[in-house]
Amino acid sequence: MAYTDFEFYQESFFGTAITDSEVFRQATERASEYLDMVTFDRLCTGIPAEYETKIKKCCCALAEAIYLYQLKANSSSDSGRPKTQETIGAYSVSYGSVSNTLSALLNGETAGLEDYLQSICMKYLGTSGLLYRGCG
Repeated sequence: MAYTDFEFYQESFFGTAITDSEVFRQATERASEYLDMVTFDRLCTGIPAEYETKIKKCCCALAEAIYLYQLKANSSSDSGRPKTQETIGAYSVSYGSVSNTLSALLNGETAGLEDYLQSICMKYLGTSGLLYRGCG
């Protein structure tokens, strides 16, 4: 279940990165799954009224981040891939493949996307207690 909708994204969050409602729906589903993970499923029984706007904005920001990451990962241009080697004399440059980048993320070699998603959650929900890992 997505915690926000395309109308909120455009009208309240003022998002502009995602222009297609179907693409937004897919990204927000992934974002909602991430929110469930970091909140330890505390939102599955219902969104606390005092945090509803924060949760919706957090979901929008996560959806944008996921969408932009996927857009960059699917890019066929060199700007979407990290440089692995560059030589200045008789200029030469090598780029890593998208599959190498994704593989590195999945194997924990780099935590760039995960760190970014976590920082988004901290920005919106850090003072809510929803990210609390302890008991009680």
